[in-house]
Amino acid sequence: MVRHRLLVVFALVAALALAQSLFVWWAAASAAHHAERSVVATRMLAEYLALSANKQRLKVWFAQRMLTGDDDPQARQRLESAMQVSVAELRRLALAPGAPPGETADIELVASNVAMLQAALAASERPQIGLAPDRQWRTVMRAFDELAGRDMRELLGTAVSRVEAASRAESAAQAAVLARVRLANLLLAVLVLLVAGLSVAYFLRRIDRPVARLGQLSAALAAGDFTARSGLTGQDEFARIGSLLDSMAARLTEAQARSRGLQERLGLLVSERTRAVSQAYQSVLALEAGRRQFFAELSHELRTPVTVIRGEADLALRARAGWPESAEALQRITAAAAELGARVQDLLDAARSGRVGYAFRLGPLALPAMVRPAVEQMQVLAQCRGVHLVFVEPAASPRVEADPERLRQALVILLDNALRHSPAGGRVQVLIAAEGEHWALRVEDEGPGMSDAAIEQTLEPQAWSMPRAARDEGGLGVGLLIAQRILEAHRGSLDLVRRPEGGLRASLLLQALPEGARES
Repeated sequence: MVRHRLLVVFALVAALALAQSLFVWWAAASAAHHAERSVVATRMLAEYLALSANKQRLKVWFAQRMLTGDDDPQARQRLESAMQVSVAELRRLALAPGAPPGETADIELVASNVAMLQAALAASERPQIGLAPDRQWRTVMRAFDELAGRDMRELLGTAVSRVEAASRAESAAQAAVLARVRLANLLLAVLVLLVAGLSVAYFLRRIDRPVARLGQLSAALAAGDFTARSGLTGQDEFARIGSLLDSMAARLTEAQARSRGLQERLGLLVSERTRAVSQAYQSVLALEAGRRQFFAELSHELRTPVTVIRGEADLALRARAGWPESAEALQRITAAAAELGARVQDLLDAARSGRVGYAFRLGPLALPAMVRPAVEQMQVLAQCRGVHLVFVEPAASPRVEADPERLRQALVILLDNALRHSPAGGRVQVLIAAEGEHWALRVEDEGPGMSDAAIEQTLEPQAWSMPRAARDEGGLGVGLLIAQRILEAHRGSLDLVRRPEGGLRASLLLQALPEGARES
């Protein structure tokens, strides 16, 4: 109901606004019409006055020429041109919308008078036999003032008065229209304000009480009091809104009761789940403790056979006599057992600390002294696979800061990959080269090499989480990733490049050590 009343009021206000707009449009059109007629009449008045003034000046010019003989043809031409322009403008204005009626005939008489006057002045300049000056004077004066028996001065005066009266009449009509517009706009504005004021007062009285009740109900519901009700009755919109809010409050009360029950059941469920998670956590701790115990026991058990292997190899070395090949083999066994013992120690340290990683002991190191034993250790593997393993000794003894054991581990990984992928009869070359401020320990093979995509994927940090098939292109496995981690700990890098002649070049880049540093 309130909505219908609002629609009626809005329709009434819109009708008043439309009526005001239509009246303003009509008044503006009427005022524009009268203004246009007034402008035309005013411009015709100005042209008549200009024509009369120029005609009078031309008469003065003729009288001066007849009396003094002073002849200025340019002045006559200017005046005649101005009169022709005035006649042309009067003709145009007489045909314009809003021009005073009956002006065309008088304008044509004026145009004929101007033409006859020009002809008379032109004839007066040519000498005529037997024509006295006084007669010539009267002839030209008659051309100025008469045409077809009509006095042109009276004609111009009448036209000026008529056009002036028309201009005043149009101005008065325009002023009257504007006065009516102002009065009508004032009345319509007062009527609109009256309707708006009465409507506002009515709707304020009809809306204020239900809105206040609905506001109180909303505040109570926001505060959590779901027992509050609106108390509105009737068939209007506010009563329906109050009924809906009352129904919502009743449902909220029911939902609150159900929520309390659900919270109680949820609390019991959370308690049960907490106990289950706690038990699972205790189980994980027990498993972790068992894993560490297993690693510790396994490391301890591995150290025993490794110690026995090293002891037996050392005993055999001390007891050798004329067995140079056996001695070298036993030395390699001793070195391998020492390296195996170091890996077992890493496993034991990881089991004790719970952290997985390598321990590094960096110090000055001569690269050739580290490379030779590693190459000699891999010679047996190279001979078994029919590959020639060569170490190109450098002229100088380049030094770097490194952990000998870890760096040897990285080199052995590269050598193992190179030997494993080189064909029988192939060649694997180890050399040391300078690259700027770094020393590059290179291993070059003649195997199938690796694609650029495989090289990029192999050295990416996320390669550990890649599928094994993606990490094992060419059978390289994770060994290169281990070597890269070792080089990163040395503040160096691992560089893999495909050789143009075939195979792969793996370079361990290490920071060069300044001269004077003591070797490890």
